Amino acid sequence: MNRLALVATGLLLSTTAAMAQVAPFDMSPMPEPVAGGSPAAEPAGPPAAPPAEPEVSAPADPPAQPWEQAAPAAEPATQASAPAAPPRLRYLIPYPKLTLSGETDTQSWSVFLTREQAASAAKLNIGYQNAIVAAPELSTLKVMINDVAVVDEPIQSSDAVRDLTVNVPPGLLKAGSNSVTMSAIMRHRTDCTIQSTYELWTEVASAGTYLSFADPAASGFRHVGDIAAVGVDAQGATEYRIVAPATEAAGAVAPVVRLAEALAISANMPNQSVFISQQATGPGGPGKLTAVVGLPSEIAGVLDRVPEGATVSPVMGFVDDAKTGPSTLVISGPTWPSIASAIESLVIPVDREAQSRRATLSTRTWRLPDAPMLRGQSNLTFAQLGAATEEFDGRRFRTDFAFGIPADFYAGAYGEATLLLDAAYSAEVLPGSHIDVYVNGNMAATVPITQGGGAILRQLPVSVTMRHFRPGANTLALEAVLMTRADQVCAPGATGLTTPRFALFDTSQFVMPDYARIARRPDLAGIAGTGFPYNRAEKPVALIVQHAEPAALSAAATLMAQMSVAAGRAIPVDGTLTAASVSGRDAIFVGEIDTMAPSVLAQVGVSETTRTAWSPMAFDATETSSTSITDAAFDRWRNELSGSGWHGSVSSLEDWLYRNFGLTLGSLKLAPSDSAAYTPPGNVGMIMAQQESPDESGTWTVVSAPTTSALEAGMKTLGAQANWNRIGGRISTVDSDLHEVGTVDVGRFHFFETQPASLSNYRLIVANWLSANALSFGAALVVMCSLLGLSTKLLLSMLGRRA
Repeated sequence: MNRLALVATGLLLSTTAAMAQVAPFDMSPMPEPVAGGSPAAEPAGPPAAPPAEPEVSAPADPPAQPWEQAAPAAEPATQASAPAAPPRLRYLIPYPKLTLSGETDTQSWSVFLTREQAASAAKLNIGYQNAIVAAPELSTLKVMINDVAVVDEPIQSSDAVRDLTVNVPPGLLKAGSNSVTMSAIMRHRTDCTIQSTYELWTEVASAGTYLSFADPAASGFRHVGDIAAVGVDAQGATEYRIVAPATEAAGAVAPVVRLAEALAISANMPNQSVFISQQATGPGGPGKLTAVVGLPSEIAGVLDRVPEGATVSPVMGFVDDAKTGPSTLVISGPTWPSIASAIESLVIPVDREAQSRRATLSTRTWRLPDAPMLRGQSNLTFAQLGAATEEFDGRRFRTDFAFGIPADFYAGAYGEATLLLDAAYSAEVLPGSHIDVYVNGNMAATVPITQGGGAILRQLPVSVTMRHFRPGANTLALEAVLMTRADQVCAPGATGLTTPRFALFDTSQFVMPDYARIARRPDLAGIAGTGFPYNRAEKPVALIVQHAEPAALSAAATLMAQMSVAAGRAIPVDGTLTAASVSGRDAIFVGEIDTMAPSVLAQVGVSETTRTAWSPMAFDATETSSTSITDAAFDRWRNELSGSGWHGSVSSLEDWLYRNFGLTLGSLKLAPSDSAAYTPPGNVGMIMAQQESPDESGTWTVVSAPTTSALEAGMKTLGAQANWNRIGGRISTVDSDLHEVGTVDVGRFHFFETQPASLSNYRLIVANWLSANALSFGAALVVMCSLLGLSTKLLLSMLGRRA
């Protein structure tokens, strides 16, 4: 990207002079953006209503009239064929599948609608299937939109997926964000045991759950602000198809990647990917957005009609095109710097300053409410975290909430958070019942109920280990397992008793202590959580990619889009640099393994033998790997034999140390050890590796695979939310079957400070380091005791006493 042109653009945006308007084809006006390119307050997600489009200056290009696309009812006579209208459906489930499990479960998220969709008459279709053991007379599925119940039906479809269709009340939908809540209350037909509650489930079909609109205008996008309404497809995925015929052109890489970042942040969907091509791929569909970007001469063969005026000034807007399909976003201009300035108009409304602090992590499109960011000592009630007061009459109660952790969190080895529970249980609850706490799916604490007769718990402290906390959004779940005499007898109708047994009050609190804050290299969890350290980049990050290969550029764009969503800002990139020129700065390398310089692989700890271990002929992104089957067989036999011989004794010792002291054999070391160069095993199809730069002033991250097709498929898999949250360690891998994500733990790492120097922070850093390296702590304790003994003896001898 022409950096000088962008700087000039930013300066011109802060004034009212010499502005060339980049507007949608209906020429809707847009308020002037905030000077400096940062909104007054950080956006927590998609805007509440579709914003109009900002004016963008085009340095060195004279102002020109924006291209105006005629309305569908008045298509020019010269247009021989109009694109088919897209289906007027908006799929609602932002996951591949949504499963409501247990006796009670609730999921809430936000759906963004355009003005035309909100104004249209609409129907809601819900497709679901449930476990056969769920009693229909005692089980209920409830769907709410904007806190208004639109579905409240018995759960009674165990044989096949059942479709429920209801009319959405007029005026209920609104332009912008709409909350959707799906909840299930289920009871077993005959079984009263705790184990039986795990058999209860209701699966809401992603492909069968959608809003359908009566107004044809609701089928497409007319304003740039409508990008936030791109939504998901029938599998809960979102894809941005960027057609850029000249990706190999100088200065084209950075604007194309910047466009991908802007689209991803605007929509903020959980399972996003970017597909870049040089030719049109045909009409898209729900959950897909096509964008065409390039000079007028470059996109002439892609579009049915080239934007008027694009040869003199930048233009941007949606058009229904016969070749690329309805609602195609077109961005063009006389030069690539002018195109970059147009793309900046998409970035500005959703961007923020690099050093600004976020109050929340934007999770609303897959989880409401947004996760508050906890940077130190914090005290939040369950009401503030979105967990309401509930009374429960079943056997296993569960609720959860989310919170955010910064990338420089360093307290996993010693820190403890605290829950102050306000709860109650009835007299029928027996001793032996318990309340369990899970962090990111891992058991973190348990509170046994030892006293019968019922009790009210006021601010009961529960210590929660921070071992499982990670940068970014974290989920804490609280589960109450309740045993009663009535359940032991399990008389007919016992599963339907409605007398509350347990209550959890929203006055309960989650208390986060002060904790050590210092960043480490390498640490890929920071990339997944908050885009760290690239989220702090003041100058463009070096992005070195096979830009002549659309598949490699697609992988790079998907990576940068996901990182930007995690960072809450568009991360600037420079696509014109080479590996030889970035030794002293942050850099990201994306490409097939044969294009990686030996010095780059060596720097990030990847063995040079990876080139021969990865044979392009042996890998295909959709081909099953026989090596993975062999490895699985080895692992199964190893696990079966691990309990015998001296290996079993060592395993038992490790289990005892972990159970009683929270120690593992890996933690019994004097200091972190150096990591050996990594060679991927045969079942690995893509790697992401990280280390510091050669001069130790920056961070290098490498994403590579045997072929560009495997790279693109692997990055798409890694970008899915369920896999993205698994990224960590110094290396993360995707298997060649695109099913599993693995990590290679960090050995030796380097600290770099992110906070002002303070003795209190240094004390916490030392405490966590010694806790993670127990032998060092033990050795330091022995040395200190020895010094104390020697000094005592010396003092006594000086006083004339014999020690």
